[in-house]
Parts: sequence; structure tokens; C-alpha cells
Amino acid sequence: MTTITSLNRTTASTSTQAVGGNYTSTPGAISTAGNGSSTVVSLGAGANDASGQKALVWENRTRSTSATLMAQNFNNAAVSGRLKGLGGELLKQVAYDGQNFSQTVQQAPSGVQANTYDMLVSPSQVSQHGMGDNQIALTITTRSGVKVELKLDAGENSIAVEAHADGELTEVERKALGKLSEAFQKSIDGLTEDPPRVDLEGLTQFDSNVLSSVDLKGEIKINPKETQRLEFHADAGQRTVSFAGPAGSAKIGVDLSQPASWGSKEQQAKALNNYLKQVDEAGMRGQGNATMIKMFKDAFTGMNADYGTPPAAAPNSIALTKQDRALTTGLADFNASFSQAEVSSNPARVTEKDTFAYELSQKTTITGHSQLDRGISQQQQSHLKAHYHAPVKADARLALDLSPNSQNYKYVTIDDSASSSTNIAYDKGVLIKASMEMQASQTSRVLKYTLGKLQEDVTTPHGKSMSRDLISTLEPERDGGEQLNDAERDLMLSSLNDQIFLKSNPDALPNERG
Repeated sequence: MTTITSLNRTTASTSTQAVGGNYTSTPGAISTAGNGSSTVVSLGAGANDASGQKALVWENRTRSTSATLMAQNFNNAAVSGRLKGLGGELLKQVAYDGQNFSQTVQQAPSGVQANTYDMLVSPSQVSQHGMGDNQIALTITTRSGVKVELKLDAGENSIAVEAHADGELTEVERKALGKLSEAFQKSIDGLTEDPPRVDLEGLTQFDSNVLSSVDLKGEIKINPKETQRLEFHADAGQRTVSFAGPAGSAKIGVDLSQPASWGSKEQQAKALNNYLKQVDEAGMRGQGNATMIKMFKDAFTGMNADYGTPPAAAPNSIALTKQDRALTTGLADFNASFSQAEVSSNPARVTEKDTFAYELSQKTTITGHSQLDRGISQQQQSHLKAHYHAPVKADARLALDLSPNSQNYKYVTIDDSASSSTNIAYDKGVLIKASMEMQASQTSRVLKYTLGKLQEDVTTPHGKSMSRDLISTLEPERDGGEQLNDAERDLMLSSLNDQIFLKSNPDALPNERG
């Protein structure tokens, strides 16, 4: 395949040139397009020759680097790899010239001779838009209101791409689009992997001064019976994602409408790591599907990537101090949940499902009319509900079937919940309330079967709660202690912040007194 070198990323040929190089018309070929005519052009190499290259049919003769990739991917890649590099290149193409673009390609009919023809242009017969099993759509809206839509799809017999803008793009807007090309391609590459991977961090990092929103939709066929789907949205006020596939489903929503509650990058990283640790612990306790847990963690991390620079605060708005921030995580508020696909792993008892469902959330409330009478409260919550089968002995192998001898096992139900609440309030600038409350409960029910007969049914609850008044911690002088100097105060606030994070294990809760 010859690489195009051109000043333009797309060129609509006025002769018989086509995608992938400088072509000459084959004898007998029709040299004009349109009216549903077909044009055969030569690429120089036989389409179905010893190198394995296939004769291709194109929608039009517009040459571009995107179309070059389409030809390469069609000839060299499995269906799962036919979108490789294509999304990023198509977005670069739009960013470069701001022009609409449409192209489809499929294998030429068997009657085309491999040693004679390499490409067939057939506008009226070839359209394959929306026909592929793997479909990706990216929609970007600019601050000026221009909507840019990119669509890609690929199947066994075709690849199709389309780019359309409903208005004229400025140079600044095109540059902002171009900066997302790598992120767009990474999101596609992740979805088309096996198992799928969620990579959305780059798409959250758009220039909000130029672009108002980014939307991504993907549908990838994993196998003849299963499809992975994803929907993502991001704007200045929120980020949302939902995805579903063979491993399970998930939803994550991040609220960016209250930037006053955001902490430093260091504090946010600490909070994010703690939440991810809670997910890992839940996965281990509930025997969660490793693929689904990783997908959720990747998505949760990406959705909480750099929130950007907060807008300028309004006059007389409430600002959190170091002391206030010590009682918050620093992350934007969110709601997140995921569940794995149910599995009936015991054919002798099909009602015993292996399940896993986890919920995680954070909500911050800032009240008051001024800085002097502000109040800040934050609540973190989690809930795990899971069922799974396990061998009676830890070193035994579970192999359940219809025979009684296989029916020696435990069926475990897990029901856990945890919460962490902090409150701080002021009256006329004086601290009047500061508290931390936590609770964690873990309940497990174990049904033990021997030769298919129930032998034991044991429920084990374990829980702990704590409540602590923090005024004497923040201001020890109120109880006759010495007032903290700046260094001591910073150390105390850092230690206090470490203690506020959600903990699902009751044994990990801090003591009533610090």
C-alpha cells in the first residue's frame, strides 16, 4: 500500500485517483463518478494475490489518511482490530480541515479478478454506514453551538466512517478537537480488547473554554451472542458513564457543580486510592468477577481524573479552609454502582445464583449565608450484596454437577454496609460543631451442604460504630490544652483527614477518642 503525502488530509479526486496512492485508470474503467456508476482503479498490487490483499469496493474516491487506514485494517486486521487508529485519525482529519467526510469500504464481489482490479468505486451500491457489528459514535459540541459527529463501524465485510459538523469550526475549535484524537482512539482500543477495558480519562480532559460537551457511544460484538455497550457524557457540570456486557453492568456519575469542595491534587489522589481499596476489599469478600471489578475501577479512576481549573468564585461565596478540608475527601461528589452477570454454577440447585452488586457514593453539602456562618457536611456510603459457592475446605476444588458426590459445598451470602459522616459548622466565625461518625457492618450467611443435603445454616453478624466530637481536637485550648502552632496544626489536620475515609471492615474503624 502506498502512503499518501499531501498538504491536505483529504482530497476529493477529480480524475480516477482513489484512496491509498496515485492511481491510474485501468483499461476499460469508467473515468467519471456519479449516476450510480462504478469506477475500477488500479493500486498496482493484485487484490487477492499471494500477499493476501483483498479487492475493495469504496463509497467514493476521496483520498485521505483515514481511508488508507481503512484499507490497511480491512486487509490486515481481524474484525476486532478494524477500528485500530481510525477514530483518532478521523478526528485529526476534522481538526485539520474542518470538512465533512464519509467513506465506506467492503470486499469486492468475487467476479473481480485479483490480478486485474484492486479497487472499485460504487457510490450507489456500497454504503455500509451503520451496518457493522462494532459501532462507535463521538459527538462533541463547541461553546459556540457547533455539533461535530463522528461515526465508525466495522463488521466482517465492511468498514465505514463518517464525520459531520453542523456549522463552521473556528481554528481554535479545530485545535481543541485535535487534542482529543489520541484520547478518542484509546477509548476505542479499550472497548475492542478482549476482555474489554474502559479508558475514558483522556476524553474528560477537553478544553471547557472551547468545548461544552463530549459524548461517546460504543457497541462492540464480543462474540456471536454477546455485546459490550458503553455510553459516556462529560460537560462542565457532570461526568457520567454506563456500560454493560458479558461480565456485568455499571453506572458512574460525578457531580462537578460544587468546585468549592474540591481538595488539592494530593488529597484527591489519597481519597481515590481509598475508594479503590474499598472496591478491592469488596471484591475479595464477595468473590467478585475480576474482569468486572477492573473495568469499574478503570472507569471510576478515569471519571475522577483532573477536574480542571474551577471557575472564579462568586463574590461573598463560601470558601473552605484547611480545617474544613480536613473533614472532607477533596473529591467531587459521585454515585457509582456495578453488578456482575448472574451465574447458575450449581446445576443441581439452579436457584442458587452467584451474584455480586456493589454501590458507592459521596455527598457533600455546604450551607450558610456567608463565610462566618458556614456549615459543611459530607457522607460516604457503600453497600455490598453477594452470593457465591465455595468448597467446604479451602484447598478443595469445587466441581458442581448433578451427581450427589459433587454436592459438597458452601453457599455464602454477603450483606455489608458502611458509612462515614463528618460535620463542621461556625457561628459568627466561631467553631460551634465538629464531629465524625462511622459505622461498618458485615453479615455472612453460610449454608453447608454434604451430598446435596443441608447440614448447617449459620449467620454471622459483625459490626461497629463510632462517634467523635472533634472540637477539642481542632482547638485543644478550649479544654485547657496548649494552642497548636502552625506545624503542629498541619500535622493534626493531616492525621485527622486520614481517619475520615470510608472503611468497610468494622475492625478498621478508628477509636471513639483520637
